[in-house]
Amino acid sequence: MTTSYKGAFDRCSWCNGRGCNQCHLEREKYLAATKTPQPLFSADVNDPEDMQLLKEVFGREALEHAFGPDGGGMQKIEQAAAIASFQQAMRKLHK
Repeated sequence: MTTSYKGAFDRCSWCNGRGCNQCHLEREKYLAATKTPQPLFSADVNDPEDMQLLKEVFGREALEHAFGPDGGGMQKIEQAAAIASFQQAMRKLHK
């Protein structure tokens, strides 16, 4: 029989979500970590395909196009990073 306590945090590293006196601290630590800014795109330097995606998002030509006339600015960079992240995830999923 599994007992669940009010205020239990399912990601608690102490009790694994059953409820303990550390749950509230673990919840605060988790929430603080999720509030920190996340990178637009991360790449493995040892993976040539990741480096190509990085170049497509943050390379000189990509930045000149994004911040040039009718380029779209930071929104264009964010959009390109989201697409590259998706391509990266799909490629690594099917390896």
